[in-house]
Parts: sequence; C-alpha cells; structure tokens
Amino acid sequence: MADLNDRNQGGREASDETPKYPEGEKEDRQVTGQEPEPMFVRERILNKAESRRKWINRIAVLVVSAVIFGVVSCLVFAGLRPYAEKWFSKEPPETAIHIPKDEETTASAETETPETTTEETETEEDIKDVVESAVESYRWSVEDYENLYEAMSQTAAGVNTGIVTVTTRTQETDWFNNTIETEGKASGVIWNVTASEMLILTSYQVSENETTVEVTFCNGTKVSAFVKAADGKTGIAIVCVPLGSVDEVTKSAVSQVPLGNSFGAKIGQPVILAGSPKDYVGSVAYGMITYVRPSVQKEDAEVRMLYTDVSTSAQATGFVLNLDGQIIGMITSKTVGTNTSAIGISDLKTVIERLSNGVPLAYMGVIGQDVTEEISEKHQVPKGIYVSDAVLEGPAYNVGIQSGDVIVGLDGTEVLTVKELQSYLEGKNPGDTVLVKAQRIGREGYTEIEFPVGLGVR
Repeated sequence: MADLNDRNQGGREASDETPKYPEGEKEDRQVTGQEPEPMFVRERILNKAESRRKWINRIAVLVVSAVIFGVVSCLVFAGLRPYAEKWFSKEPPETAIHIPKDEETTASAETETPETTTEETETEEDIKDVVESAVESYRWSVEDYENLYEAMSQTAAGVNTGIVTVTTRTQETDWFNNTIETEGKASGVIWNVTASEMLILTSYQVSENETTVEVTFCNGTKVSAFVKAADGKTGIAIVCVPLGSVDEVTKSAVSQVPLGNSFGAKIGQPVILAGSPKDYVGSVAYGMITYVRPSVQKEDAEVRMLYTDVSTSAQATGFVLNLDGQIIGMITSKTVGTNTSAIGISDLKTVIERLSNGVPLAYMGVIGQDVTEEISEKHQVPKGIYVSDAVLEGPAYNVGIQSGDVIVGLDGTEVLTVKELQSYLEGKNPGDTVLVKAQRIGREGYTEIEFPVGLGVR
C-alpha cells in the first residue's frame, strides 16, 4: 500500500511538472518527433504593506520638492522685483505730497528786542540820522524809477512762465432742448511737478459743472486736464495735467512757482499781482499791502487776509507774490472787491496738500470766534469757541448746534480756539463722526451738552 501511495504521489508530482503546450502545437511536435519546449509564466505577488509604503514615500518626496520649489521661487521673485518694476512699470510709484507748515510769528516775538546799552543806542541813532540825511539829500531820477520797475518786471516775467490759463467748457440744455456750450477761464499756477503729473493751483469756479478742462501754458501749448479735487469753502481747486501729455519743449519753457510764508507779510510791503488781476490771464500789477487782518472767520477755519491797493473786478483771480517771486496770497472769486484781497497762503497749505493728494476735506459747518480768558471773565462766557453761526443744512446745524453755543472739546480732547478746531478737522475724513462737547446757556446758566456730528465733504 505504501509503495502504491508513493507511486501515486510520484505520479502526481510528475504530472504537475509536465509542461503544458498550446493547442495544436503538441500534435505538431509529435509528428515531427521534436521534443517540445516548455513555457513558464512568472508571477510575483507583492506585499500590500510594501506597496503602500512606496506610494507614501513618493508623495512625501513630491510635497518636499514642491515646498523647496516654492521657497526658491519666492526668493527669486523678491530679488528680481525691483528690477522688474523698473523694466516693465509704465510710471514710477508716486509718493504723497507733503507741505511743511509755516510757524506763525506772534506779536510778542516781533516786538521783543535784546537789551541795549546807552552807547549802542547812541550809535544806532547816529547811523539812522546819517541814512535819513543821505536819503533826503539824494535826488531821485527817472532812471532810478525805471531800475526799480525793471527789477520787479524781471521777477514778474519769471513768475509768468508758471502761470497758465485754465479753460472749462460746459454743455447745458435750454428750454427748447437746444445744447448750449458755455466757456469759463481762470488763471492758475504750476506749484508742483511730480514724476507723472503737473499740479496747478487755481480758482474753485473751474470745477463747477465742467465737461472738459483744458490748460494753456505760457508758450501757447494746450493740453487736456482734469480737476483732481476742489474746496468750495476756500474757493480753490487743484487741476492735474498728466506729464506724458506735455512735450519736451513745453516742459523746458514752464517753471514752478514756490509757495512762500504769508505770516511774515506786513503793511507797506511791495507786492506783485500775477495771474489775471486785470481780467485777462497774463496781466500783472504792482502795489503794496495796505492792511493785514490776522483772523477772518471762515467755515471751520480762521485765515489771514492780505489787502492791497490794486483795484480789480469781480472776475479777477490770481496770486499775490513777494519780490522774491514766492506766492504769499491767493486771489479767488470769494475774496475780490474794490481793492484786491487775498487769503494768506500759509493758511491754505494744508488744504493744498490734501487736494493735491486727491484727499477730500472734512466739513462740520460752524463759524466761530475765540473766547479768550479776558472775554470769559468780562462777559461770563465759558472759554472756548463761540458759535456765531451754524451754517444752514450743514452737519453741525443738522444735529442741533446753534448760534450762542460754546464748543469746548472734540472727541474728549479740549479744543478752545478756532485754529485748534481747524487743525483737528484737517486730520479727519468725510464720513467720520466727531463728538462735540459744548456749553449752552439756559435759565440756570451754562450746561454741558454733547453732539455726535457726522462730517460732510467741503
């Protein structure tokens, strides 16, 4: 039995090892008598854990490679960015325009003089007598008069290269639906030139309902422009001319006119009026300052006014300049009269700065007067800003501020003068809410009251 089993087992092993042939091939080989060639199929069963590990390794390598590629790309981009901006940027990046504020001189500072000895006083008097005697004995000639005006004429000629004509055209419809085009002109001055634009200071009237704005330079070249921003309360606007639209000949022909310091303006100071003081752009007039009014109340502001002896019409616009060719005052349609008056340029520098940057000005709408300590004690009124008028339909008027109120603070900060109010609002934007603290008179005296004022646009 054992032998039989062994033979059977051996037979199974033999049969298992017998090679298999495709159909038809076995018969062919038997006929030819050749020994058939065996065919083997190799198969390999992979371990599932080993396969999963390889895929994880591949994904990890891919992720690490992506991270390294991203880091390298960022570093390369950061390194090449300045050069790329230089090569491909059409215009260099602009920086905000900043105008330093002028320091206002006080009366005490002007009158304060150092101590002098008797000997120094006598010496000064001797020098003064010599000078007066020389002036009295000198016989002024027509030539001296001509030389004086020649010097002023040269200064005016230099300024006029920076004077432009701003023309606006407006289309309106009449009662019969006919289109009527009206044209307005005003003088302007190139006060700043950036890397991409010329900024022109001009009268506010050019921004009212205009459809097109055109600037004519001193050499007759005309280019299209647009109003960048305007302030109806002071009567000024900034007109912008893209620098790319101005040819090289015109660029070399025009010049900037610098802003001066109007706080130093004095009665009797000779001045030059440029722009259009005589109704047409390019006209010039000579005169002197006849009066300086240091505090004129405007809406949310207090400005210094310069009055001259030059007569003008209601259409006059332009600028008052000192003999150094610096602008110390601006003539607007809101300041003209029998004799030309101008707003001191030092009081307008913050307004010009914000408008030149395209930033609108915040508006509260109060006209006030300072209540000094002396006035407070004499009239029993709290120190602060006495509201002489809350402008009709203005933000302050709409929340209930009225004439007779005394403003003493803004947003928890003590504010007691119009200048402080003006400075505070210059740092605000339209739409901001300001908490106004005021004192109001009643039967039992003054009581404190607060108003949340939503600022409007000037």
